[in-house]
Amino acid sequence: LPVQSAITQPRPGAAVPAGELTVKGYAWSGGGREVVRVDVSLDGGRSWRVARLTGERPVPGRAWAWRLWELQVPVA
Repeated sequence: LPVQSAITQPRPGAAVPAGELTVKGYAWSGGGREVVRVDVSLDGGRSWRVARLTGERPVPGRAWAWRLWELQVPVA
């Protein structure tokens, strides 16, 4: 399966202050394949940023669980 992902922070429609914002979420794949990268677009797909994977790295061949990720972004 292709990697699936969801944003958990900030919540949809949330007002965020100007400055630095941490966007957080989780990603998962199928077939025991490890999530090795999460790309995030903040402009509808025109450009992409690589998020940092957090938490423990899964055991090879046992990567059916989700991985947490986060990305620091500037907010105007």
